[in-house]
Amino acid sequence: MGEKIFMERDRFVLRGDNRDIMVSAQYRKEVLRWCRQNKIDLECPLSVDNQAIVKDYFGVNLWRIKDEQQRMWFALRWS
Repeated sequence: MGEKIFMERDRFVLRGDNRDIMVSAQYRKEVLRWCRQNKIDLECPLSVDNQAIVKDYFGVNLWRIKDEQQRMWFALRWS
């Protein structure tokens, strides 16, 4: 998959691939609950440590949904 730049701040760049979707970190619990209820196969593309850094520095979470239809549904709801 292709690479995508989500945010840049100072000299740091938040990158992911085209399947990743960025959501404000304040919605983490709601995202997880919604995905569970709607049977969306969701994964975090970053390690736990890197996800914590991204949350603290950029205020967002990156989520990866590999299934194209599920990703479209997720994007409509959370983007």
